[in-house]
Formats: sequence, C-alpha cells, structure tokens
Amino acid sequence: MSKLTFIIPSIGRDTLENTIQSLENQTNDNWNAIIIFDGCEPTIKNTNDKIKIMQIEKIGGILCYNAAGAVRNEGIKCATTDWIAFLDDDDTIASNYVETFYNEIQEFNNIDVVIFRMVYKCNTILPVLYETNIRCGYIGISFAMKKSIFDSGINFNPGGCEDYDLLGQILNNNYKIMISPYIRYFVRCSEHIHIEYTNNNVIGNRAFIN
Repeated sequence: MSKLTFIIPSIGRDTLENTIQSLENQTNDNWNAIIIFDGCEPTIKNTNDKIKIMQIEKIGGILCYNAAGAVRNEGIKCATTDWIAFLDDDDTIASNYVETFYNEIQEFNNIDVVIFRMVYKCNTILPVLYETNIRCGYIGISFAMKKSIFDSGINFNPGGCEDYDLLGQILNNNYKIMISPYIRYFVRCSEHIHIEYTNNNVIGNRAFIN
C-alpha cells in the first residue's frame, strides 16, 4: 500500500505542535509529512523520522494574498508517494483521517481525488451537506490527490480561491473527484468540536464528479 504524504506550509505558528500531534495520533501510521517553513526558521524540534523539515525563502504573502499554494508546490516537488494530502499549520485532522482515506481509495479505486468534509472555525461544514459539486468559497484544503496529477503539470495558482482553482484544473483534465461523506479535517476548531464530529461518522452524501 502506497504511503500518503501530507504537505504542511508553515509560517512558524505555535499551533503547528497541535497539527503534528494530530498526525501522530493517526490510527493508521502509513503516512509521511513534509513541513515547509516559509521564510522563517523551523520552530519545532523534530524527532519523528516520518516528518521531513524544509526551509525556503519567503514565498507565501509576497506573490499575492493567501499564497500558501505556492509553498505547497515546493513541498509537492519533494514528495515521492503516490498520494498527496494537505494540512495547514493552524489546523488538525481526525485521528482516523488516514484510515478512512485508505478505506475510501480501496473501495473506490478509480478516483483521483478524495475531498473530505471539513469543519470551518467550529460552526460551518464544507463542502456543505449534500453538495454534489465544487464551488469557490465552499471548498477547502481538506483533500488528497494522486501525485501523478501534479507530475502532469497541474499546480496551485496562489490566490483567494487557490483550492477551488486547483480542483477546477483537475476537472478540466478529466480526472475523477469524490466528495466523501466523512468529516476528517478541522480548521481552527476547539477540542470538543473535534471530538464531536470525529465520533459522528457520516455527514451528508457521497458525490462523484466527472
């Protein structure tokens, strides 16, 4: 089974420790991570050989507002696994994210992208319940995709809708996207929200696009 690599752009936030802890809490340890410090010194002492630390000259915030995608592009170049996922340094994932991911691609082995639902700032679910498409402002970075998509030349274009734009490029090139019914990603959420939605396994529908 191919490992999954998480790409984590960072500007040295204190919350990065929580982000890493959510990775280390995974019920399936078949994952790697690359943390890219964007124009700052690494703020953690890494003792986990599953995690690679990179430091690059400042990219995010110079090219344009919300340029995390440009930092992610740098990390993707260094990934060697078949699948890539994304995690920001002020977010966390459910302890069964990786386990659920492998279950999804085993059951639906013809898909190229898995979009998990996310809880955004403790009170909004994205994509919204029963959504069957992707829309700017209604999608986040809570997805994993085949590395071969990036190898084909598709990359993040930094900007306010960079996640939506990337998925749009993917659809235009006839890749297959699935919106999972599971919530597995949390954007700046308190711990009780994290526990509540992790225990509530299925939210909404499963949708296939393209």
